[in-house]
Amino acid sequence: MILKSNNSIAGRNRIIIIGLATMILLAVLLIPQLRRQIIGDEAVPQYIKLEGSIFIPETSPLRENIETGAALTNIIRTEVSAPATVAAKPSMRANIFPPAGGRIVQLFINMGQNVRTGQALFEIFSPEIAEVQTEFISARSALLQAERELRRKEDLHKKGIAPLRELEEVSTVHEIAQSEMEGALLKLKIMGIDEDKIGKPLVVRSPINGRVVNLNVAPGEFIAEPEEPLMIIADLSKVWVTANIQEKDIRFVKPDSDVYASFAAYPGEEYEGKVLFVNDILDEDTRTTRVVIEFDNVDMKLKPGMFASVRLLSEPAPRIVIDQKAVLQRREYNYVYVQNEPFTFEKRKVITGDLIDGKIVILEGLAENEIVVNKNAVMLP
Repeated sequence: MILKSNNSIAGRNRIIIIGLATMILLAVLLIPQLRRQIIGDEAVPQYIKLEGSIFIPETSPLRENIETGAALTNIIRTEVSAPATVAAKPSMRANIFPPAGGRIVQLFINMGQNVRTGQALFEIFSPEIAEVQTEFISARSALLQAERELRRKEDLHKKGIAPLRELEEVSTVHEIAQSEMEGALLKLKIMGIDEDKIGKPLVVRSPINGRVVNLNVAPGEFIAEPEEPLMIIADLSKVWVTANIQEKDIRFVKPDSDVYASFAAYPGEEYEGKVLFVNDILDEDTRTTRVVIEFDNVDMKLKPGMFASVRLLSEPAPRIVIDQKAVLQRREYNYVYVQNEPFTFEKRKVITGDLIDGKIVILEGLAENEIVVNKNAVMLP
């Protein structure tokens, strides 16, 4: 029994030895082959850098992964967006102040009322106005007296009764009286007083057609030196929308450029207008300039003070465009890969513009028909 057990152990040992020998033999045969395959794979580069260019070898899988396309010239309208506010057109707005301090005798209009040019707004009685009227009456009387005296002296001088010296003195008095009368009349005009209304309270009238959009006075109120207008009249059938445009976008905005505006008060609605003018002065703090757009507002929906968002469109112009996927970005700049020869590319910086229908505008850096990598460009270094 002991002899049989020893023979079994010896048999198992032979099997183990034979298995180990077989594994060693396989390792000796396979490892060099695997090593050659790995070395061979590493020897096939994805790309080769050559004096600023990148060449993709024929054996590189990148040849199948990347796609190229030509830079094309399209007619583009650059769009500039900016926040804006609504304001009354200055030439169609009037701030009404009294010509002098005094008491409001009567008020002829109400808040929100439409008025016409020349329509009576309010009546005011003022000590200053009374003083100007008194001065005019006195100057008129003095001039009438001087005219009578001048005619009398001229008649006496023709008859040889009055000497020339007296006639000259009377003429001088007449000229002074006439000058004082002109000064008093000018004061009346400045205050808006008609000669035939002297002695009555002054009626202040509307200088424009419009609507009373602000009213800060009541009958019987005494007005000394108002800092704010007693009322504001505005014709809002046309309004201005003012936007502040960034310095970099000024070149795209010209007078008569098309503008589309939307307002928070009317979602889904868009108003069409034209650029009225572009301010010639740049704000040094914000680096923006003011652009004024005029809009028709016959329905009176647009109110001064409303916020708006405007889109300003430049004149149609030819621009270079490429697929947006062709443009790669670093912190400092944008760039593309341009093909110089088949499967040979160079990295080139570009300045980009708007993105329009999946195409990006190239402002600088590319010429028409140059070939760029527009798919999987990110796989290149």
